[in-house]
Amino acid sequence: MLAHPDTMNHARLRDTEELRERLAEYCLETSDGKPHRNRKRHHGRKPDEHPACWVVVLSSDGHQIRRDIWINHEAWCADRERWQPEGTIWPSWPGRPAEVASSPESALSGVQDYWAETGNRLRDSAKWMATVLGAALAALVGTSPLALVNGHHFGTVQFILGGIGLLFLGLTLFLVMQVMRPKAVSLTDIQSARLRRFPGALGRWQDTVESHQDMYLPCGVRCLTSLRQSMLIEKMTLMALALAHEKPIGHRMIGELEEAQAARAARLVDLRSAAARITTIGEYYALRSRSTWATYAGILCGLIGTAAIIAAFAWPLA
Repeated sequence: MLAHPDTMNHARLRDTEELRERLAEYCLETSDGKPHRNRKRHHGRKPDEHPACWVVVLSSDGHQIRRDIWINHEAWCADRERWQPEGTIWPSWPGRPAEVASSPESALSGVQDYWAETGNRLRDSAKWMATVLGAALAALVGTSPLALVNGHHFGTVQFILGGIGLLFLGLTLFLVMQVMRPKAVSLTDIQSARLRRFPGALGRWQDTVESHQDMYLPCGVRCLTSLRQSMLIEKMTLMALALAHEKPIGHRMIGELEEAQAARAARLVDLRSAAARITTIGEYYALRSRSTWATYAGILCGLIGTAAIIAAFAWPLA
């Protein structure tokens, strides 16, 4: 963890696989991309962010462009980080696949719309539940035995029953509002779900994503941590390529840099699209969990609250 701004001369950072001509380097101090338990906040309910110094170094030998990555002044170690980003960024794959994946007509784009629409349907169901509950209470007030209690004196027992009834009805409305009220879910929330004492719905979704990498994650990405770190690395690579453009280089190298830049931009779009889809479905998982609690616990609390209020009004008539 860095306690002070990075002041190291990054020109001294040289990997054994770096090519003979260094094109550019870019440094960024940001999160290390890993989930960490924050023990100072309610037993780790909120994930902690550890800062890190990232350095991307671009080099070339005239035939290819290589990317080397440093984190906290140490060369990237695949054994330690448990995944390996691409080293050679030119020659590269064309940018067409990412453009197809992000087009409005693609199946992947429809997946995100489907889950967003499903979440809206759950919220509409909660609105109807609140409406039915309010209508039932309104009808209850105007019916017997409540209409016959004028002039009756309420004692301690009746006030206790009435208070319990209002408490349970308030709890029912609270559960319903938890479904109706939008609650943002971030990629970090899903990524750190297993660190919580009760992983819940997001923990189950994280297990689903990482156990079906071929369906939910882009090529070369094996988990949510590598997905987030890949986005950081690609963003820094684009900045390093932009810096390389500013140096006096030949027309051939300019073309190679432009091709590499287009490929890395397409890769970043692909990664961000995957992260957006995972976050959207994760938000639905969290919403469905709250909806389940509102359905079963809300019905039970509503029945108990209504019965307690009826008992409070009917007690003097017994």
